[in-house]
Amino acid sequence: MMPSVQPFGDRAILIDWPVESFDASVNAHALALSTHLRALDRFTEIVPGYSSLLVEFDPVRLSLEDAKYLIDRELPLAPQTIHDGRLHDIPVHYGGKHGPDMSKICESSGLSEADVIALHAESTYRVCMIGFIPGFAFLSEVPSVLAHPRHATPRANVPAGSVGIAGWQTGIYGLDSPGGWQIIGRTERSLFDMRRDAPFLVQAGDRIRFVPK
Repeated sequence: MMPSVQPFGDRAILIDWPVESFDASVNAHALALSTHLRALDRFTEIVPGYSSLLVEFDPVRLSLEDAKYLIDRELPLAPQTIHDGRLHDIPVHYGGKHGPDMSKICESSGLSEADVIALHAESTYRVCMIGFIPGFAFLSEVPSVLAHPRHATPRANVPAGSVGIAGWQTGIYGLDSPGGWQIIGRTERSLFDMRRDAPFLVQAGDRIRFVPK
């Protein structure tokens, strides 16, 4: 499946795959293409999403037409999948004060808390994108029985490290932030810390395995 390539304002190109829901192969293609385009050293920023890629450029150095031509040229040359990234074991305290929405997931799934924990933690998830706030890790889909809508009204504050579910997604909050995800646990690992040499713990393309504590 090939994406569309369209101008996005006067200094960016949006590469977009026509999918209705999460597609692991499309996300792998987007991540592989982002790596390929970065290696050209012609663009100022490349931001992968679940099924899209935003490519920004300096209009002083590269015209909109030339940027689109360059992407169109490189698109068939880029790999369509990625090698597995780094594997991170993320310890999580599930339920209780750390997972205030665990009961909602149990109710909608018909599973016990122990079963929800085991099912959520048995998968290895891909980091599909980083965004929303610094360090927020948007991960690949949860087992379908765990899917649950966001809160109708977001919380004013969700602690950093909170592990949540929103629809088919699961993810980890990088900072204290407002948020509407269903929180089922929390990790003490810091996904974003400006004091570190490498502020971001994980990157798009890495893998995460949750370890119940």
